[in-house]
Amino acid sequence: MTKEELLKAIKSPEWTDIEFKQCRNGVSDDAYKTVSAFANTSGGYLVFGVKESAGKAERDIVGVDDVDKVQNDFLSCLRNGGKLSRVIPSDAELHEIEGKHVLVFYIPEADRKEKPIYLGKRIDQAYIRRGGGDELCTESELRAFIRDASDTPYDRSIEHGIDPSSFINSSTLKWYRTLLDKAPTSKYAHLSDLDFLLEMGLLIEEAGKAIPTKAAILLFGQDRFVRQILLRPVVDYQRIDSSEDNWNADTRWHDRLVIESNLFEAWRMLIDKYSLIADIPFSLDETSLQRKDDTLEFRSFREATVNLLIHQDYGDASRKAEIKIFKDKTIFWNPGSAYSSVEALLESRHHSIRNPLIVRIFRQIGLCEEAGTGIRTIMEDCRRLGLFPAQITNDKSDFSFSISILKKQIISQSVSELLGKLGLQLNADETALFAYLVSNRSLSLAIAKAITGKSSELTLSILAKLEAIPVTKSSDHKQAWSLSEDIVQQIDKTAAEIESGQVGDQVTGQVTGQATGQVTGQALHNKKQELGRLIKELTQVQIGIIRTCSEPVSMKEIKQSQNLVSRDFLRVRHLNPLLDQGIVLMKYPDKPKHPKQKYYLSDYGKDLLRAIQGEH
Repeated sequence: MTKEELLKAIKSPEWTDIEFKQCRNGVSDDAYKTVSAFANTSGGYLVFGVKESAGKAERDIVGVDDVDKVQNDFLSCLRNGGKLSRVIPSDAELHEIEGKHVLVFYIPEADRKEKPIYLGKRIDQAYIRRGGGDELCTESELRAFIRDASDTPYDRSIEHGIDPSSFINSSTLKWYRTLLDKAPTSKYAHLSDLDFLLEMGLLIEEAGKAIPTKAAILLFGQDRFVRQILLRPVVDYQRIDSSEDNWNADTRWHDRLVIESNLFEAWRMLIDKYSLIADIPFSLDETSLQRKDDTLEFRSFREATVNLLIHQDYGDASRKAEIKIFKDKTIFWNPGSAYSSVEALLESRHHSIRNPLIVRIFRQIGLCEEAGTGIRTIMEDCRRLGLFPAQITNDKSDFSFSISILKKQIISQSVSELLGKLGLQLNADETALFAYLVSNRSLSLAIAKAITGKSSELTLSILAKLEAIPVTKSSDHKQAWSLSEDIVQQIDKTAAEIESGQVGDQVTGQVTGQATGQVTGQALHNKKQELGRLIKELTQVQIGIIRTCSEPVSMKEIKQSQNLVSRDFLRVRHLNPLLDQGIVLMKYPDKPKHPKQKYYLSDYGKDLLRAIQGEH
């Protein structure tokens, strides 16, 4: 944390991830409660030498008198495990403010297998960070920590007392096996149902007897057996004909379905519901329940629904998963926070998951792929539709996870007016990032990449240009970009004028002249120059690839169109640079060698194609 960031935090009324303590000559006991809370939640900063003052927005800087003693005592307690159940890694930063010394410690989030972090030897003295304060964990929260830390995932635990030959929903299992047997590598067609479930790891042999796992019952069980092990619904589906802002819990839903069936039956019921309200009518393959004519909207609904079904915490008996469809957004909420951060989920890498057995069974019939793939697909669909990226909330304090898909264009008329009034000259990607900052005030690199659809390197170069607005880059452990206070004030003022109608013909004329003439016109001029420069750098083969990828095509089709023999030469010399620059996209970006891989132009690539064709 820089000195500037610290000063800003001291002057701000409340932070969920910063706690201030006086600690002038020693470390107070409640400082360790905060350490426990930060470690159990999402990490945070503990600041010594600053006093909270009742009734005052700003805090008093009192300073740490004996810096060496306070620092050494505190770090020693964190590192020797005397005060807490686990060793907590941390380092100190020393800042001088108003001639006084202030110590800053960053407390990282603990690994899930080490949680809960508690005081002394009493697990009931574990704290969690909530709403800017430290709270003792409840019994249900402690149980959630213990479930997540277990070496045996909940879905692999066995359910004694249920006969493996009696719990099966035969129609569900038949449907699944029919789909699975269509795979060219299928080797299960000759097996009986019980042998099939044993082979899939859904039944466990113990003392010569087959015992069903919880996954087996949740995936293929009859309703009464699902209800026997899950004391709450699988999901509560609600359609509400209003915006979220105009809705409250007392408002009656317009359509509701509370599902207490197995996960595959839940999936089928939810798809049936969606088919009735889809903006674009569609037909389904009766066997696979996959759309014959996928749209981006359906794909996003499908991915979010599958995510909700396979990743929720089924050990949480007190809260049910929910799908709420409003006029302006669709919210998918489920109990159980993700093991990985949102930033990690948006990156293409391996992720730990809560229900590996359930995920594997879904994956084998193509309803999901690697962890995080669905979320990245949703983000891609939002980008292609020109919408705000989906809001992903991984709430470690609430032990919950949600995906909100917004029906809101990222570049609205009001954003265009703001750009014009502020006199900003931005290209399409810069405008989209600015629009997100206007709405959310903060932007991570992962979200920025989701908006642009470009690599980290290219996205960072775009953000670097935005720093001239100025957009400020955070240098703390949670790297992010935010708008300067001056720009925020201008935005708030302009937004108020627009809402009140004070931005009338004069401003509209100004905006039209600036936004359309200055912003759009200048941006188009800059864009033409950029596209013209890039075209000169392209090989003739790359130009041919861009023309070919105007529609999704396979590698074989690209190779044939360019009359090339070497697939490797085509990929390394010509195609990969187009992929790295975000000109061409892959249908399956996380599986480059996917047997059904297709290549298509991004919006930037389409602009480039039009420039090549002489339309710019």
